[in-house]
Amino acid sequence: MGFEAYLEKRIDQEKQEFFSRTPIQRAYYIGAYARAVIQSSYMSEVSEKNTTFKQWLSNQLINYKNLDRIFQRAFEFEQKLKLKIKNDSEVRVLAHNVPYSEIKGVSNAKISFAFVCGFDDYKQYQIDNKE
Repeated sequence: MGFEAYLEKRIDQEKQEFFSRTPIQRAYYIGAYARAVIQSSYMSEVSEKNTTFKQWLSNQLINYKNLDRIFQRAFEFEQKLKLKIKNDSEVRVLAHNVPYSEIKGVSNAKISFAFVCGFDDYKQYQIDNKE
């Protein structure tokens, strides 16, 4: 089962449309990608137990405006540290395949919530799919 099934499960359980909104999905997948980079960084062949991205992320505001910046930094660390993220970086692909859309009616609090949901769901995904 791929990671996108975790978002699909959330959408299926919704009483109101939330996770089916494009900006929310984007935040969700970027949160998952951030978790994947943090987890993989710790086991990097280039710099074992690296926590630089984790520390950088802890100082960032999680809002729609910063999602691109977070994605960019995560990608930089994935490349620089030669990270091996599960399923050929599936979460990165999911994050950049969500199209840009208008965020009208989506607060920064909702973006932050979706980001953290993706961040936490990716941890569960790793537990559920241990190799």
